[in-house]
Amino acid sequence: MCEYNTYVCEYKLLPEHTTRESCMTFFGGMTEKDDLQELKNVKLLGRWAAVGEGKGYCVAQAKCNKDMQEWLTNWVTMADIKVMPCLDDNQQRELILGSLPSYRVTFDKVNSSALPNQSLYWIQYQFKPGSEQMGFNAFASLTEEEDKSDSGKCTPFGRWHIPSLGKGFAIASSPSVMDLYKWAYNWGELCNVEIIPVTEDKETRSIISNGFGFQIKYNKLMEELSQYSNKNNNNNNCCYPN
Repeated sequence: MCEYNTYVCEYKLLPEHTTRESCMTFFGGMTEKDDLQELKNVKLLGRWAAVGEGKGYCVAQAKCNKDMQEWLTNWVTMADIKVMPCLDDNQQRELILGSLPSYRVTFDKVNSSALPNQSLYWIQYQFKPGSEQMGFNAFASLTEEEDKSDSGKCTPFGRWHIPSLGKGFAIASSPSVMDLYKWAYNWGELCNVEIIPVTEDKETRSIISNGFGFQIKYNKLMEELSQYSNKNNNNNNCCYPN
């Protein structure tokens, strides 16, 4: 039986104003049903946006690269997308230890909203040159209790690693920025950490759809797409006469 591979994706909307506006408007009007229809054979574990910067991140699973590329093809005319195969915490520890870890981490809350009175943050770490192996060993040697206490008041919903590059990513809920930096400070000697405020899909779509003039923009975009689709259908009919 073929196992699912996990991928971290970073996207950046293209800078042209009309392209960026069309992409955000289209995404803002999408429903969960639309998501499932376009994903096809891909499992979207979670997606988060830094709307003000026109960029975002997602974690998805697929049985082959072809399935991932077919999904991302829907967006390549509107954004640059980087796809990186990755390992979750359990796989990373198994790789480093050379055997199954003594405990396993579950990832059933990856796509959760932030906890009450908290916010979501996308966290990126990069081991400093020469510190990679020390960092790997420090991570793999954490006990379950140490792993839980390491993040303090922050609640990690998921974490993924790219061992060949000595870097990785996490999505977490935190009550304050200070709590995030306390967590990052624990690893300050070994790695650099970047913290990015984000929103999950539901919040992102709410922000976009509640923006000024959204409905007018959305109706106009849908009309343009309908005309484009009808034109293509007519052209296809010309090529394939009855």
